[in-house]
Amino acid sequence: MHDRLPDAAAVPFNGRATVKDVFYCFRLLLGRYPNREEWRGHAGRAGEMLHGVVESYLDSRECALRYPPRLQAGEVLLTDYPGFRIYSAADDASVGALVRGGAYEAEVSALFRQILQPGMAVLDLGANIGFFSLLSAALVGPAGAVFAVEPNARNTRLLEASRRENGFANITVLQVAAGSAHGLLVLNTSYSNGTTSALPDGAAAVLGSETVPAVRVDALLPADRRIDLIKIDVEGAEYTALLGCEATIRRHRPVIISEFSPGLMPGISGVQGTDYLAWLSGLGYALSVISPDGPHRADSAGVMHAHAASGSDHIDILATPEPR
Repeated sequence: MHDRLPDAAAVPFNGRATVKDVFYCFRLLLGRYPNREEWRGHAGRAGEMLHGVVESYLDSRECALRYPPRLQAGEVLLTDYPGFRIYSAADDASVGALVRGGAYEAEVSALFRQILQPGMAVLDLGANIGFFSLLSAALVGPAGAVFAVEPNARNTRLLEASRRENGFANITVLQVAAGSAHGLLVLNTSYSNGTTSALPDGAAAVLGSETVPAVRVDALLPADRRIDLIKIDVEGAEYTALLGCEATIRRHRPVIISEFSPGLMPGISGVQGTDYLAWLSGLGYALSVISPDGPHRADSAGVMHAHAASGSDHIDILATPEPR
């Protein structure tokens, strides 16, 4: 009878894989017979715990290609904008929900449309799920370039999916945090938003943290590519992130559109909001507050006043290079 157990089933199972177990795991999960060259290494796993053998095959690239993950209906949503489409997670009550509203950051979006021309290049620091990267790619066209820097793996998967959905070969997605030096940072997330911070003290605290690589963006950008616009929104880390691309700023004098969160900066960047504004001014930039009716020129005190009057934790500012 086909439903009879083999005689070996009567023997207590000690949890360790036999050579036959390894062979059948290979055949069932990878869908093929092992070749002679690779079999010796696989057969050598006999004696290991069976669950570990199974997990190693399930985690393999070959198995992932054979059984690609399927998104459940409603997990990811696709929203249409003029010139592009963007994926967002259905459970994202932060940026994803705003993007699905159909008018994401209208004042900043209007500036992108005013500034960007075909062939220009954009550096998007804190790209999140990629709204401004995709908008930029549509505006600068195939001859332009967009460098999207985002440490959150879930966000970068959505961004890359959107890049492919739109056929935007001009976007380069970099899954790293922008920092003032190469190293590691801790990523803390809330939906699609998140903050980075220095590693905590002590081994136990590090083991309980989600670490991400931090890099000086200057080291990642092509030396022969002019950067025309930098957009930065990194939840209080704007100063340290821009320090890491100071050479690019000095060389190309790009327009900078920055979220400004002075309440977060001391804890994240280690500077006051006024220090950040003074640093931008010291690089030869004029500051403006971005409002619904466009940018309004302001000095550092004016920017701080606008932030206080906004009743929000952040405002958006525009930094334009002064004539030399």
